[in-house]
Amino acid sequence: MTLPLAFFDVDTQIDFMERTGKLYVPHAEDIIPQLVQLMAYARQRNIPVLSSADAHAPDDPEFKIWPPHCVTGTRGQQRIKETSLPGALTISMSSAPFVSPKSWPPQIIIEKDVYETSANPNFDAILDALGPRRYVVFGVATEYCVQADVLALRERDRPVELVVDAIKAITEEDGRKALEEMADAGAEFVTTADVCK
Repeated sequence: MTLPLAFFDVDTQIDFMERTGKLYVPHAEDIIPQLVQLMAYARQRNIPVLSSADAHAPDDPEFKIWPPHCVTGTRGQQRIKETSLPGALTISMSSAPFVSPKSWPPQIIIEKDVYETSANPNFDAILDALGPRRYVVFGVATEYCVQADVLALRERDRPVELVVDAIKAITEEDGRKALEEMADAGAEFVTTADVCK
């Protein structure tokens, strides 16, 4: 039996995706056509979309390592329009315990202040509410948040398909290493065309 799909859209936010963003991932804009295709496919087929989102305080300790980025309430923290679905539900780090909605929204935005979306206290409850699914993962950056989320899903025995033409790394070498580690963890590699057939 083939499991139903859920899409996992990692950090496709203005600060990472746009050239003028505070922590721009090189050539991130090149994957926008694939993101458009994936999000349209999800909407047409009512596939639930989980979208991770960096949401930092202005004095976040992470800013000792990285330039300040995705500060809550700034334009840069918002998703690009191509990965923003109407009627999205945002789950912050301090949201009340997640209860499965009667009518599932087209997109759940899960905020976090570290690489791993699993740091959000509601992460596991959201996965449990979705039931058994195959997770189709895409976004940025390959060797940081994408890898962290793929490994978190694999640790929970969730099947993962990584959309290799819809991800971007900060450096080519680290991106290649991350792909090897994700493959070792059991992630399958697919393309946008494989998913949207």
